[in-house]
Amino acid sequence: MATSSALNPWKGQHALVTGAASGIGEATARELASRGARVTLVDIDARGVAAAAADIRARGGDAGHYVVDVASAEQVDDLATRAVRERGSVELLVNNAGVAVVAPFIKTRSDDWEWMTGVNMWGPLRLTRALLPDMIARGRGHVVVVASVAGLIGAPGMVAYSTTKFAMVGFAEALRLELAGTGVGVTAVCPGYVRTNLNKATRYDNPGFKAFLDAPPSWYGMTSEHVAVELVEAVLHDRPLVVLGPEKVGWWLKRLAPQAALAVSRWAAQRAGVRGEPRERS
Repeated sequence: MATSSALNPWKGQHALVTGAASGIGEATARELASRGARVTLVDIDARGVAAAAADIRARGGDAGHYVVDVASAEQVDDLATRAVRERGSVELLVNNAGVAVVAPFIKTRSDDWEWMTGVNMWGPLRLTRALLPDMIARGRGHVVVVASVAGLIGAPGMVAYSTTKFAMVGFAEALRLELAGTGVGVTAVCPGYVRTNLNKATRYDNPGFKAFLDAPPSWYGMTSEHVAVELVEAVLHDRPLVVLGPEKVGWWLKRLAPQAALAVSRWAAQRAGVRGEPRERS
């Protein structure tokens, strides 16, 4: 990560965060601003992103915002151009915007796939591609991909979501290797369940899992603020992968005892109401 001060490496650095109107994105923007970074918040939610940026400024931070649908190639290209022109070169890009569909594979519609791949995959790919040349030319910068434990462990009943998250974990790993020696780092952050508003924007086929996410047990889930702190520290230490939450036990188990991991995943999915009989639509 580029530094402007040994005492405060974030002071004056420009961080662009997508999906920043709420949840992990907003918390990350707040955390970075509290450490002295200049933050640019991006979201499709015009009211939410404006309010989040205004609150950071009210607390003494330097924050700008743009209303962008990251699934739109034209809007992403325009964002990259405007953000650099109006706010300066981007030292840290946090690709956080994401959406989800909860449905068995054979009941996941084509428009669901297009919606999710547009936001979860094409958005970060295009934005990274647009901002990366400047980072490489300056010899410093960092790209973060906020993926999910579902990008490390297959999630039954959420095949489409897992597909996009596995893709982004692979993207981050391959890109990090490709950029070795350039001064540009890449980190994939894979949290388990986080208490955000993602469930409100999720498309559900399974009412059982919707009920679970609308009112999860009080002991379950991390806060967005916890993830934000872990993300920022991971960038400072140039970590390639950060896995958060108790769900990471399943990732360890998958590597050490695959059959046991399969049984645990199926049990957990059934308890959460994810699994259902995957019948074709009539």
